[in-house]
Amino acid sequence: MSFYLLIVGFVSILGQVIILRELNVSFYGIELIYILSFGFWLFGTSIGAITGRRSFTPTQKQISLLAFLWGVLLLLDVFFIRSVRYITGHVSGVFLPFEIQIIALAVSLIPVSFLLGLMFQWAAKIYIEKNKTLAKAYAIESLGGVFGGFISTLTLKFGMQNFTIAVICTIISLGLAYLYSSDIKRNYYKNIILICLILMVPLLLFSSLLDNKMSKINHPDLAEVKDTPYGRISISSLGNQISVFENDALSYETESTAPEEFVQLSLLQHKNPKTVLILGGGFEGIINELNKYKLEKIIYVEFNKDLIKLLKKYLPVSFGKNNLKIIINDPRKYLKNSSKFDVILIGMPEPSSGQTNRFYTKEFFELCSKHLSNKGILSF
Repeated sequence: MSFYLLIVGFVSILGQVIILRELNVSFYGIELIYILSFGFWLFGTSIGAITGRRSFTPTQKQISLLAFLWGVLLLLDVFFIRSVRYITGHVSGVFLPFEIQIIALAVSLIPVSFLLGLMFQWAAKIYIEKNKTLAKAYAIESLGGVFGGFISTLTLKFGMQNFTIAVICTIISLGLAYLYSSDIKRNYYKNIILICLILMVPLLLFSSLLDNKMSKINHPDLAEVKDTPYGRISISSLGNQISVFENDALSYETESTAPEEFVQLSLLQHKNPKTVLILGGGFEGIINELNKYKLEKIIYVEFNKDLIKLLKKYLPVSFGKNNLKIIINDPRKYLKNSSKFDVILIGMPEPSSGQTNRFYTKEFFELCSKHLSNKGILSF
């Protein structure tokens, strides 16, 4: 049971990260969704932990069955979250009605968290029957959670796709179910688990292809999708138009006149601009517009290096000029230690999330003011 408790803790945290990342994309990166999500998760886990009679002692088959059900349910959860707009009959690009959001959260979070609470409770019951303590059972499960958190951080760092992580997490859970079915006399149950494990192999090998297919539910003209530490980037291509989505919310598209308006009207306010700082959004056409001027220095600061790599493939930007320098850093952090600029262009999306509204605060504008040259221009 020690190993079982360890894996329960591991898949609990890793599975939670997988589901929350999917929900974050489905709800367009609005971080407030996490508050409700954690509430539903804690509710489901607590119900699972108190379910069953005090005198009830689970069998090894029942312990195995829970691990099997959880692994299957995790993958179904990912499919459900990505297709919730299609299922409920709502179009892509708009927020779901609040009641539908609540139902979607409850459906995607309560069943999986309920099973995890029940898995811990049943495993702990068997564990303490061998003269062990409940505190030690919880410590082992928590240790597995720490390891799950560490692994989820590594997957973010190395850019592994969220769906691929979900498949791996399911394989671990099914493997746990098979391991604890060894004493079960009826072979049909073990054979079912074995068949599911075998089916997971091609699913893992072709996870990227399936990931793209699922992403096309909301982006029919999808060219590429990439999970990054800052969210999911989806790029759609139709004709000569490239559209860039971050957490399924449109960031910019190449057929807009916005970059020309943004740059030309801003630089016209300065008599002789020589140095320009761009904080986000440089690839939507801002850099190309700036190249029409005889500038001494253009600094473009972007905190998501994966976004830069993707956009270089799809958006035509002139990198030949020596006056352009791209810096991978948090724009606020860079600005604190930067020199002064004639023009500062803030190309961030609208402040609809915690990640973007940091660039529309009183403190941030004061920081920009300190790094503007005499009669410098700030534009956003």
